[in-house]
Amino acid sequence: MRWSFESQDANRAYGARSDLVAYLESRANHDSDVPAAALIFGELVGNVVRHAPGPISIGLHWENGFAVLTVRDQGPGFEWSGPRQLPDVLAESGRGLYIVQTVARSVTVRRLPDGGSEAVVLLPVSLHPAAQRA
Repeated sequence: MRWSFESQDANRAYGARSDLVAYLESRANHDSDVPAAALIFGELVGNVVRHAPGPISIGLHWENGFAVLTVRDQGPGFEWSGPRQLPDVLAESGRGLYIVQTVARSVTVRRLPDGGSEAVVLLPVSLHPAAQRA
């Protein structure tokens, strides 16, 4: 699945998140955490809106039975090695990626060579065995 839109387009972002949730719910194993996947999606899109407004590209695919979410922006570029501890809860920034790291299986964020950033998140969602055969 793929979505592309301007990060400021709240209606498209909301629709994409709804599509993501519906798709995951239709294919996920019973022990998957689809609400956490929706939270991750919202945090990553929110980061783009705040730090790199402009075009955003989002992709979802399955890798080794787990859902992988990729979010790309065209902002100034950002690399993140992960917070070592909970950021200041009263700060205006720093909590989003901490939350993502806490609920995801893994998170990587890298600066793209041609500008922008790419976040790749292994979601806490596994593919239902019946969906693998479909």
